[in-house]
Amino acid sequence: MTEHLSATTPPGAAPPGPGAPEPAGPQSLRITPGLLVKWLVVVLLLAALYRVPVSVMRRTWNLVDSYYSHGILIPPVSLFLIWRRRRELLQQPVCPSSWGLLLILGSAVLLVLGAFLGFTVFGQFSLIPMLAGLVLALLGKEHLKVLWFPILFLLFMIPIPPALTQSITFNLKLVATESAVGIARALTFPMIQEGSFVHFKDDFLLIGNVCGGLRSLISLLAIGALMAYFSKARLWARILILALSCPIAVVSNICRIFLLCLVGYFWGSEVAAGRFHDVSGFFIYGLAFVLFAALEASLRRIAPAQTSEDRCS
Repeated sequence: MTEHLSATTPPGAAPPGPGAPEPAGPQSLRITPGLLVKWLVVVLLLAALYRVPVSVMRRTWNLVDSYYSHGILIPPVSLFLIWRRRRELLQQPVCPSSWGLLLILGSAVLLVLGAFLGFTVFGQFSLIPMLAGLVLALLGKEHLKVLWFPILFLLFMIPIPPALTQSITFNLKLVATESAVGIARALTFPMIQEGSFVHFKDDFLLIGNVCGGLRSLISLLAIGALMAYFSKARLWARILILALSCPIAVVSNICRIFLLCLVGYFWGSEVAAGRFHDVSGFFIYGLAFVLFAALEASLRRIAPAQTSEDRCS
């Protein structure tokens, strides 16, 4: 007994008695009524501060032919990502950091600046560092390490300003249309492109802005981010999955426009621009999912994630 105590007690210090308190240290997160009240107050304050930016964002999601119709799905997905790691969150030590106050202050300045200048997007983007700052200030960096992706994932719900949207849409549409017509001509289908028009036989097909691919590009970037997050490959391979989300989205849209041109060539533009146009929208996501799955499986075989045993060897 004497040897055991001497092995765990510093030289010259008396061993702790039976009723001596344990050394103070970081405690794990415990859900108490007081904590729930505190977070409820935080949520209500956030709802009041971001009422205008969020309402503008919701109106953009609900617009006809909106490029951000997927935006309404982003918050529930983010909440699901938090929920599936709830046990890990409860085990993390609570060590509030004053660095979180700097993030909160910077986000508040960006929110006020956006309201003053009339740039709602500033206020919308400020929500991301505001949430990160609250987690850091109230819980600590260990919790932020767990929550960084669900918080950052909310970026996919924030609409791009219309001035940038128009330019990106126009360029994407021209690239996709030119590529699709090029494939058709390589396969000996006589087609001619004039801007957004594709001429064949005595008919033509107009490629609209919605078919330009921006909507699928943004939503497939979100899917690529999720694929990279859940992938069991190494970090560089997961980054590659995210980086290739753009090419996968563009290729999928080119294939869709190519199919629209073929249907128009054989059955007329009315058929191509009718029901087939609506159904072909699902084709983009089906093809993209197959490409994502094949890419992730290949990278997982080439560069599997390291286990604890691999890191120790």
